[in-house]
Amino acid sequence: MRKLLLFTMALMLSVTLMADPVSDFLNRYELFVNGVAALDSKTTEAETMDSLTVVYKNLTKEYKTYKKRMTQIQLEKYYNLKAKYQKSVAVFHTKRGASTVGSWVKGVVGKKKKTSEE
Repeated sequence: MRKLLLFTMALMLSVTLMADPVSDFLNRYELFVNGVAALDSKTTEAETMDSLTVVYKNLTKEYKTYKKRMTQIQLEKYYNLKAKYQKSVAVFHTKRGASTVGSWVKGVVGKKKKTSEE
């Protein structure tokens, strides 16, 4: 009996999620944003970020189809997630840029050359 009850509840939940494409979209968007936020900027390649940008653009296009059907709470959630994504990308680019500039400065300045007077 308990298994039947759990199965029924799971079925009802899946029907509910399927019936509300806006919630489904927000759940997928949240998973994507949290995945990007969890990336380590030191080990993530620039090509990976380029691929994620393509996914983000597709999700943004999809958002435009659901925007009119979203409640105020759903819109707030979307905008909070969007800000989290943009922050994660900005941190990635900032750390990558700082690393590149640091390498460039080391290359320009280089090691101190010994002179014959020393």
